[in-house]
Amino acid sequence: MSRFFPVATALVLSITGLLACHTSPEEKPAADSSAAIAPAPDPHELGYRDQQRIEKVIYGFCEHFDNGDLAKCVEFMDDNIRGEIDGVKLRGKQNWTAKIDSLLLSTRNSHFLSRHLISNMQFSQGANDTVRVSMYASNLWTDLTNGQIQLMSVGYYKGKVVKKDGKWLIAVLNSLPDSRFVKKFYQDVPGGNEELK
Repeated sequence: MSRFFPVATALVLSITGLLACHTSPEEKPAADSSAAIAPAPDPHELGYRDQQRIEKVIYGFCEHFDNGDLAKCVEFMDDNIRGEIDGVKLRGKQNWTAKIDSLLLSTRNSHFLSRHLISNMQFSQGANDTVRVSMYASNLWTDLTNGQIQLMSVGYYKGKVVKKDGKWLIAVLNSLPDSRFVKKFYQDVPGGNEELK
């Protein structure tokens, strides 16, 4: 009998352990868990990698624009690009290409270097592989003769990018400087302009 005592004790202990771990059907330990359940991904939400690719397209366009590499700007454009950026009209890739020489001549004799500062880029998913983008944009000019820096404009860039053949391209891009609000502000002030003089 002493031979069976250790085996019987082990059997009783394991049954007791199983009963202690067993939960009744009324109990729902998973429901009481503090672990959050991740929501299903929104099919209309833009993925992080696509956001990075779009940022790279916008930044690349602006950097080449600033450095006078206007022929390289074409790499970031859709064939039917439209809009206006810093006074330069965008009316299709062919129109841009036709204007490159005259744009380069106008900047070649200039002693200013342009720099775009882009921040707060926001994305809004559209239909048919399009995404609306908006961002703050400041345009600085450095005088190459004396190093003086001037803030030329502050405002928004708003536009649209489209995905074609797995590549994001700028379809619409408009610069919207804050200076466009100045007249409206003075007109909207109660009592007219007299209070501001």
